[in-house]
Amino acid sequence: MGNMARRLQPAITIRSARATELLRKLVKPGHSQAEVIEQALEQMAAGRQSLAAALTPSVALDFDWEPPRANPAFRPADLSD
Repeated sequence: MGNMARRLQPAITIRSARATELLRKLVKPGHSQAEVIEQALEQMAAGRQSLAAALTPSVALDFDWEPPRANPAFRPADLSD
């Protein structure tokens, strides 16, 4: 879409006083509001992790998933008689 003339691209409407104020601060001479928004979105997309990467622990975890085996020799004696 970068090669397509701006007037031929689909419009995006933002109704936000905060966004308007931020765009006023960020738009510099020679740049358009669309360029500022596109750059911000590109930065956000580049920094985003995949779901798998986000869920992968930073330190490998090792669990013993097998439960202890039942052993009648270790069962406590029933002395309630």
